[in-house]
Amino acid sequence: MRAIYKIAKTELQMLFYSPIAWLLLLCFVFQTVFFYTGMLESFVLDVENSGRTYWCSLRLFIRGYGGSSGLWPSVVNILYLYIPLLTMGVISKELSSGSIKLLYSSPISNTHIVLGKFLAMVVYAFLLTLILFIYVVFAWYTIDNFEWAWVLTGLLGIFLLTCTYMAVGIFVSSLTSYQVISAVGTFIVLMLLGMVSGWGQQYDFVREITYWLGMNGRVSTFIDGMLCSEDLIYFPTVIALFLMLTIIRLHAIRQKQKFTITLYKNCAVIAMVCLIAFVSSRPAFLAYADTTSTKQNTLTPVSQEIVNKLDGGLTITSYVNLLDQRYGNYAYPHFIMHNRVASRQFTRFKPETKLKVVYYYADPNEGIPGRPSAWQQARRLCEVYEIDSTMLLSRAEVDKMADLASQGYRFIREAVRENGQREWLYDFTGRGLLEEGATSVALKRMVMKVPKIGFVTGHRERSMYGDVPYNMGYLLTNKWHGSALINQGFDLEEVTLDQEISKDINILWIADMRTELTPEEESVLEKYIQRGGNLVFMGEPSHREVQNKVLNKFLGLDLTPLLAGPDVRFKGTLTANVLAALPTQRAKELMPQIKSSYRIAHENCAGVEEVENKGFKVEAFVTTDTTGPVWTELETTDFVDDTVKFNPAVGEISKVFNTVVGLTRQVGDKEQRIMVTGDADCLSNNEFVITRGVSAANSNLLTGCVLWMSYGELPLNMQRPGMSDNSVSISMVWYRIFKAGFKFGLPILLLGCGLFIWFRRRGR
Repeated sequence: MRAIYKIAKTELQMLFYSPIAWLLLLCFVFQTVFFYTGMLESFVLDVENSGRTYWCSLRLFIRGYGGSSGLWPSVVNILYLYIPLLTMGVISKELSSGSIKLLYSSPISNTHIVLGKFLAMVVYAFLLTLILFIYVVFAWYTIDNFEWAWVLTGLLGIFLLTCTYMAVGIFVSSLTSYQVISAVGTFIVLMLLGMVSGWGQQYDFVREITYWLGMNGRVSTFIDGMLCSEDLIYFPTVIALFLMLTIIRLHAIRQKQKFTITLYKNCAVIAMVCLIAFVSSRPAFLAYADTTSTKQNTLTPVSQEIVNKLDGGLTITSYVNLLDQRYGNYAYPHFIMHNRVASRQFTRFKPETKLKVVYYYADPNEGIPGRPSAWQQARRLCEVYEIDSTMLLSRAEVDKMADLASQGYRFIREAVRENGQREWLYDFTGRGLLEEGATSVALKRMVMKVPKIGFVTGHRERSMYGDVPYNMGYLLTNKWHGSALINQGFDLEEVTLDQEISKDINILWIADMRTELTPEEESVLEKYIQRGGNLVFMGEPSHREVQNKVLNKFLGLDLTPLLAGPDVRFKGTLTANVLAALPTQRAKELMPQIKSSYRIAHENCAGVEEVENKGFKVEAFVTTDTTGPVWTELETTDFVDDTVKFNPAVGEISKVFNTVVGLTRQVGDKEQRIMVTGDADCLSNNEFVITRGVSAANSNLLTGCVLWMSYGELPLNMQRPGMSDNSVSISMVWYRIFKAGFKFGLPILLLGCGLFIWFRRRGR
């Protein structure tokens, strides 16, 4: 150790006696301090102008703002510019000057030489990290509730990356006596380490090793606030690899060994690293620590509970169609390792999960005259992307494995349990990720009984299928829309009232019934309500006569005539028959998805009024806006060209109306819950393609409704606690003083230290 220390000390003296070390430090400070102070200034301005800012730690160090990168990613992007210039002469200058022979003649080994020089480089890496740590400390004292653990985890990743770059530079420096070639060679090796993760992906074992060796994305895990054992092992292992290769190289020069012996030693070292890489990347051996306050890298407790109930084996198969227009995101063969990383959140808690990828070709539009066959299209793509076509399955072959025809032969995953249960795992991210919400919902269906919605048909009601404007398929059964109820875990089926409602129906849904019920059907509906079944009844003013017969008889409610009102708050954007209604405080308490600023858009809506007490507690969930009069419009039918006026002489009534109400009562040990709306269009397909000029949250009304109806079981609560670093405790005056210190004081201090050492050396 003493010899290593002396070599490191000598190397540091030589490094800091030259101007390059100080110039690189100054450049590093200038590049980082301008980004840092600029972002901090925006926080201070936000607080002075509006009283608060948001996500200071995240925006300053991690993600940046407006599409830019935070400080840590920016540092990672510039590090490779500095290291080759620092390490280019570490050993090459010894070789070119002949001083390496003096080291060989001294009682020190090649290991001492390499470790001593590496220790000197680590000290310099520590100085670079120390400059960044100064920024962290200032932010720590400036930003309230600073995410210090998260930010320091990213700083640790940057330090490890810098040390790894140093080890690479030392190795390349040992290969040549020319410093310029050494610098260029270091650039090349670092570039190769960034590219190697894509090599040999078509071969199983090679894929594991090359992907592990790739340096791309390693630091991102740290910057995202996650400590993973694989990454913590990666950096020391790669450092050791290049240091050992350097020792072998120097030993070959010193002993003048045969090339075959040197090659044998290098292969042995590389084989050892490959073994470490393979073992450390096994899911069963991985350990994690999420340092973010919101635990954003970890499954929510709800998802963890679901995964823990998945007894037995689980296989998740990704079906990738080469002819899928999104093919570029899941290109063979790179998707195989991407799939493993994308699934890490779940395999962390169930490491025995098997991940498979099946590549196939299928054209749903095959057979159109003049269109090439699926095989002709696939073969052309194989040539373009240099893909081994023998790895592809045909449509007929893949149909024997899964019912992909029902999924339109799109990219999709399927989870299969050991007991044979199967569920589709949809990707709504568009990036091939195993998204927590959709995946947890599918897995929940495997281990728990989910609520079932019975959608009533037979009286010209709205349909829960299709994309016809007045139907409701978009929010109910569209499998490719993440917020649709079918993707929130609910089972949906059509039911009729000519037979008794099944016991497994948890919610009965009647949307805009247009013809009257027969006495037998009324009896079936009455039995369902009397047994305590939950109900959603969506009315429409144009069919209120038919609907009021049911509402009045069973619930004691009536729908009013069509409501209208002047466009007060949203001047010039809404016609009089479109209401921007307000959720009540009670709705916000029962339905967390409905926030204070949300509005519900109603077109051609009726009010819902209690006319008789049927034993229910009736509460308003959505009401008309109190900023302007709303009345029951009995005269106007053309709301675009006609002038709409309140006319009490014809019986029009003006007041605050309830457009959505909730009814509750106790039935046995269960609270029965019923929701009645005066508008069915608010959840129709058409509502989600219209631009009204008002930010409506109708889909949140649906989500809140079914959450309330299912007693909080679905949709799953994936919400995480919000970040609290939303303010800075420094005035603009003091900030400008510190800003000057960072921009001028820190560089002047470094320059002064450099000049002091230079003059001191000249004096000696």
